[in-house]
Amino acid sequence: MSGNLKYSTRTSFDLGVTTNNITENFSKDIGFTLQFSKSGFELPLFGLALKNDIEFSLAYSSTRSASVRYDMKDFKEDGTPQDGSTRVTIEPRIKYTISAKVTLSIFYKRSTTEPEGASRIPPTTINEAGLDVSISIN
Repeated sequence: MSGNLKYSTRTSFDLGVTTNNITENFSKDIGFTLQFSKSGFELPLFGLALKNDIEFSLAYSSTRSASVRYDMKDFKEDGTPQDGSTRVTIEPRIKYTISAKVTLSIFYKRSTTEPEGASRIPPTTINEAGLDVSISIN
């Protein structure tokens, strides 16, 4: 079993000299990956008892980015939200290794995007699913 955790933030400020505005751009990312694998178990398939490997994984990520404008002539502590979005992705996956030459993998991936402030993008949800079959021929 293994895992990975990631958290990062970034903030930048841009000064508009002629407009007397300060624009704050920030982003925040958080994500994790969990994996569990089992090697060498036997699963009878077509009358053969092969030593197989299986791996379960789950990946999650959330990214929020936004922009806020501060007017220095009429300063408000909260500023004026400009645009931004929050994107969330989750992906479970199962990988099954039958032999050194044959691998099966099934996955599902869901991504959602939610706009913030005066963002021009519409809210979206994307669902993907698939089956990967890998056969190595030497």
